[in-house]
Amino acid sequence: MSEPNTEVLTADVSTDGTIIVVGDIDMAGGPVLETAILSREAAIAANEGDKRDVTIDLELVSFIDSSGLRSLLGAMRRASERDGRVVLRSVGPEVARLLEITGTVDHFTIESRRG
Repeated sequence: MSEPNTEVLTADVSTDGTIIVVGDIDMAGGPVLETAILSREAAIAANEGDKRDVTIDLELVSFIDSSGLRSLLGAMRRASERDGRVVLRSVGPEVARLLEITGTVDHFTIESRRG
């Protein structure tokens, strides 16, 4: 089995509504993540009723920069407006470090961490 290509970011919404992110969330990948988040939010608004949270799986993310943080913070702001949360799953040390040094870790619900 080959390793996933982490040079090009992909962000797809799974059948349970989780956004699965693969690759580096950098200046090129930030807009891809933003598009997936906005798509999920539109589905929540149109179909989900009381389900207000956006869950993002970061298991296959090994890098994030300020553009990725901007997308996450925008999602957090919009989620709070609808009484929802942004839930981060499988947060690696690179994402955790960025959230910690920017003082934003408490803005998200961290469901799980990886080593």
